[in-house]
Amino acid sequence: MLHIKRNRMALFGISMCLFAMVLNACNKNIDLDSFHAAAEEEQWKKIEDARAGLMGIYGLTRAALAENNGHWLNGDVRGGDFTVVKSARNEQELQNIVNNRLAKSSTMFQQLANWKRFYAVINAAAVFIERAPLIVENDRSYSETNLQLDIAQARALRAFTYFYMARMWGNVPLITKSFDNGSFKEFPQSDAQTVLTYAKSELLAVLPNLPFEFGSESSLYYGALPEVWRGMLFNKIWAYACLAHIAAWQGNYADVETYTKFILDNTTKIGATYTPIDKLVLATTSGFFNSELDAGLRGSKILAFNFVSMDNKAVETTQSGHLEQLTLAYPFVKKSTPDIYVSKDSLFSIFDDMNDLRFGIDTLTYNYTNNYIYNINAEFPIFSKIKIIQNGANPTGDYGVFGSALVFTRLEEIALLRAEALVALNRGEEAVPIYNTIRMTRGFTEKSYLKDFGEDDEKLLNAIFEERRKELMGEGWRWYDLIRRQKLLKDDPAFLQLIEKGGIYWPIASDVLNNNSLIQQNNYWK
Repeated sequence: MLHIKRNRMALFGISMCLFAMVLNACNKNIDLDSFHAAAEEEQWKKIEDARAGLMGIYGLTRAALAENNGHWLNGDVRGGDFTVVKSARNEQELQNIVNNRLAKSSTMFQQLANWKRFYAVINAAAVFIERAPLIVENDRSYSETNLQLDIAQARALRAFTYFYMARMWGNVPLITKSFDNGSFKEFPQSDAQTVLTYAKSELLAVLPNLPFEFGSESSLYYGALPEVWRGMLFNKIWAYACLAHIAAWQGNYADVETYTKFILDNTTKIGATYTPIDKLVLATTSGFFNSELDAGLRGSKILAFNFVSMDNKAVETTQSGHLEQLTLAYPFVKKSTPDIYVSKDSLFSIFDDMNDLRFGIDTLTYNYTNNYIYNINAEFPIFSKIKIIQNGANPTGDYGVFGSALVFTRLEEIALLRAEALVALNRGEEAVPIYNTIRMTRGFTEKSYLKDFGEDDEKLLNAIFEERRKELMGEGWRWYDLIRRQKLLKDDPAFLQLIEKGGIYWPIASDVLNNNSLIQQNNYWK
């Protein structure tokens, strides 16, 4: 069992227990097809109420992203590199996602297409923003400075959620006030660009109030030191990362270049570093994807959502809401075959250099490495890059519950996004050193802009997207990378047509359409 500081676990334990009450109330009201999160249990009188309300927003955000493994199904399975095993649980639904047949009748599809879980986040944030100031009046221990830090995080989480929804559905209702009084109002959809502009403006507005790290030796944040919160809370770098991706989705690469430069120039302020391959794939409590890391590595998780413990264990484990539920099988868990895997043909095509530490040849044993793939000789090679079984203290076992963090982005992803932006801005020569930085951590030598790419920016851009394909496999990026790549290179007429017709978005669930007459189904799925 992993031992960690008692004050940390007490802090999160109290917050998450209170969060459970908020979540139950929120689910109750969302199920009534309203966009409000009930706050009757929240009295907004004590500092503990603020802490519980804020942590509740984080918990709701992770739940929204991970429900039905949606983050990975949409980012990695839809049009991605994973193949569905014929005996898989939900085989037909998984295959339909691979083939972008999202209008098929399915309970799972209706759940994935229903955005109410995201509006639970949005409303919980709105409730907090509106009610938290009451605590300052009632509890002197809750300072105005603490309030501003908390409200900045709530607004940032709401902005991130709107960005995420705009990527999934395009046009969505833009709601900026809470509906916590039991009433229901129908809301029309706002244009996706309007939603993204709102998200950007909110992030820019709160940037001055977001620190690089929360608390200090002389001024603790909720009684804890900065290293306790590192990699857990929406800080200034997280906000810049979200801004960078909003800009990239809009095709505004000048802003992407600005935002990513700020991140790379300030990584030391949050303890972020490039992650060695052994730490990236490590299955134990010291691995990158574990929800509980030493502070020296935790800062490298830029915009991540963790499972937080309620006791002295490192993480609260669950079966669903983790990539491992889809990808792992024996000997990692008691399951004969995975639901999805990367085929041998795909592996040898994608990882085309055997020096690649992610999937290549071990120069000492001359066997294939086990960093990304376990047992290449099996019928279904296991994608084992992320494998936090239980809380990471037991890297193998029969009990198939998982504790991995949902990492939206990390330093390697941001660096490659910057390289993409520089090429898009006709600054390819500047992009190559950044591209090389990632490659050199994965077993390669440097490439030359002139010698290897012939100063051909299109060739370089392809190489950058291929590097993202390898480095970020299993992290929810492939589908969105394919879209951005196509917008830049325009070399696949069928995919371009899919983008133009709105087929890159999800259809809207029938429950949403039936309960709000102002909502229109996305044209592609009508």
